[in-house]
Amino acid sequence: MKAMRLVDIGKLELMEVDVPKVGGSEVLVKVRAAGVCHTDVHIRSGYVGGMNIKDLGFKLPYTPGHEMAGVVEEVGAEVQGFSKGDVVVVYPWIGDGTCYYCKVGEEHLCDNPRHLGIHVDGGFAEYVKIPHYRYLLKIRNLSPIDAAPLCCAGITSYRAVRKAGLDPSKTLVVVGAGGGLGTMAIQIAKAIGMAVIGVDVRNEALEAAKRAGADYVVDGRSSSVVEEIKRLADGRGADAVIDFTGSDKTLSTYPNALAKRGKYIIVGLYGGELRCPSAFAVLNEAEFIGSFIGNLADFIGVVNLAERGKVKPMVTKIMRLEEANEAIDNLEHGKVVGRQILVP
Repeated sequence: MKAMRLVDIGKLELMEVDVPKVGGSEVLVKVRAAGVCHTDVHIRSGYVGGMNIKDLGFKLPYTPGHEMAGVVEEVGAEVQGFSKGDVVVVYPWIGDGTCYYCKVGEEHLCDNPRHLGIHVDGGFAEYVKIPHYRYLLKIRNLSPIDAAPLCCAGITSYRAVRKAGLDPSKTLVVVGAGGGLGTMAIQIAKAIGMAVIGVDVRNEALEAAKRAGADYVVDGRSSSVVEEIKRLADGRGADAVIDFTGSDKTLSTYPNALAKRGKYIIVGLYGGELRCPSAFAVLNEAEFIGSFIGNLADFIGVVNLAERGKVKPMVTKIMRLEEANEAIDNLEHGKVVGRQILVP
């Protein structure tokens, strides 16, 4: 089969590799769509969150791609409830099943992660092996192209909005609103009635945030961006901010847009450093919360929303598997709004 493999830092190469064998509880999925994520940019560069991927235990060569949907091709003898031809979307955030976090249902936080497309071979290929059928969800009202971004952009946005814990009377700010995660977060927040202010630094991204349903959009390039957010948020400021960038710039700017008792949800792995005076946090009772992808319950939640037509990933470009490097280049150089999809 064809696969785009990370052989060394800097470039993926198209290679012919064996189709994986499956047995027991394993499932072989024929990939029909693979989303391209900013994590793929970091992985190709050799650094994730400022840390060298080799120091993080990455073993090259391997096949990236953690947003996957497709059709069941083959099942192991112990698989129940799935058969050849089922259209499925894949939960890729797999752990070893033995650590504390796996046992309490937070498998994505596993001490010894085996995330598909991150630590083991993923979906930038014609086929992918899923280690257990519990990581598959059947889809009925979604195409694989619309379902694939739910595996990362969808689940990550869903968990971040859930952590914001808002109700329809509150205001949410989404920083990086025009990207794959930002447009999903806006839709999820609007599905539960929140007022949403989208912030981005490109005109096309601001337009994407509007299309996703943001009540207001604010240009992050403005010198008065914080004042504008506060004005739109009843003069108090935002009840929560979800930061999908996590740069020094965003982390030094948008906490100032919080209302008292506001929550700042950090999702982006751009590598910025959070510096907050203790008096600011104490006197405003501000909360700073990290949010990292999501568990199986989060995945079921966002897929159910999508199946009911409440949210839909903003897919803006469909490319061939062989164009993976170009797709990653597009992300790296800020040429993308929404999500790009690779089709083997």
